Amino acid sequence: MQIEIRVLSDDEIKLVHQRTMEILETAGIWVKSPVAFELLKKAGARTDEERQIVYFTEDMVMDALSKAPKTIKLGGRNHKYDLTVPADTSYHIMSGVATSIYDIDTGEKRDALISDITDIGRVFQKTETGRVCWTGVTASDVPQKTHNLHEMAAIIRGTSKHVQVELSSTYEAPFAARILETLCGSKENVIEDKIASFLYCPVSPLTQDRKMLEAYLSLSEYEIPISIYPMPMIGLTSPASVFSTLCQNNAEVLSALVIFETAHPGWPLIYGTAAGATDPMSGEYVRGGEAPLISLAWTQMARFYGLPCQVIGGGSFETMPAYLGNPDLIDGIGCIECGMAVDLRAILSEEEIGKRCIRIRKGINTGRGGDLTEDILKEGPGGSYLMHRSTMKNFRNNDEIYHNMTYPLNKRAQIDEVQANREAAGRIVREILAGLQEDALTDEILDKINDILEEADRELSGDQLII
Repeated sequence: MQIEIRVLSDDEIKLVHQRTMEILETAGIWVKSPVAFELLKKAGARTDEERQIVYFTEDMVMDALSKAPKTIKLGGRNHKYDLTVPADTSYHIMSGVATSIYDIDTGEKRDALISDITDIGRVFQKTETGRVCWTGVTASDVPQKTHNLHEMAAIIRGTSKHVQVELSSTYEAPFAARILETLCGSKENVIEDKIASFLYCPVSPLTQDRKMLEAYLSLSEYEIPISIYPMPMIGLTSPASVFSTLCQNNAEVLSALVIFETAHPGWPLIYGTAAGATDPMSGEYVRGGEAPLISLAWTQMARFYGLPCQVIGGGSFETMPAYLGNPDLIDGIGCIECGMAVDLRAILSEEEIGKRCIRIRKGINTGRGGDLTEDILKEGPGGSYLMHRSTMKNFRNNDEIYHNMTYPLNKRAQIDEVQANREAAGRIVREILAGLQEDALTDEILDKINDILEEADRELSGDQLII
């Protein structure tokens, strides 16, 4: 039986929804975007013009939920990596938009470069459970006003799996669309293939951003999936309560969902959270802590609303409970130091932690291949099972007895396990980067994308342009 942890009872799920509706109807949401504000006003929402507050009724929320697709395709440039969510198991997201990276050759931390993003994609390409790839880092060697476009192009160069990127202004949006049309061949193919999705982050507490929101609204006709991904910090930008953080987080996601579905009914949306704990001494984000509890509850809420889900919590043993809720997408591998740096080795070594957690979630098989009572009866007292056919079969079946020869069993729980795993991962990373690139883009496509980037740099570089 597969393990699936529930941290909320059915009544508690309904209570989260009830408290969320109270927040949306009474406190409301600060909608900074005039475009979104007017959209909601025309749709009949009660508003406070002076404060730009929109109040959302339960009817508005439920109507939007009825329009949102319940399954979403997240395509890859190579269609063998296409993924439909909700999925039957959890998959990893390459985490982070960090500013630093640990150099694979020197081991030293340095500012991230655009070439690092392509390397991140190449390493992520080789993961077994990785299906959605963020850029990992923010490049320091490209123009600031167009860095999102350069990073989008770089991660697409690195991986043929699905990519999830950010835009920060409407000025970037048409260039992003042109990049996708160049890759897919046409606007119609962009809509069909869905090789990219956007990450949208409401600003906690209870605020919908202007620039990012309007960038995505301007591309609504492309129906690019959007992961709504608020990042409240418990006790800092959300209450010092896991339950109330969950309710606030829910209000932020559902209000964004209403905006997108009002703008374009049927827009594919992912219900996400990257809620984290706060270090009470420094105010800094803490990767573990109570975050797994919110990720577990979030998975339940996503199922309650019938939506695909994306949660924080991959790649560390402290966040293992997040896997046991069976979310669709888990963000976390590869990004260290509370999201401030990327280590290429960690993409692989932390995936290994995730794979062990996923094996645990699969639970105990009492059916075919798991019920070996017949072998016990044959062997009897004092025997050995080493040469049994079932033993040889299940030693090769990671769903029954998990092992990975890259990270040998004899290193498990040893004092040098972490270091040994990092060294093994480092060897694989070097082999990947020294080898041929899988699904490399053609020179013709690369030249077209570079032309688009150069045009964007020229048009968006003016000092008078406010982005």
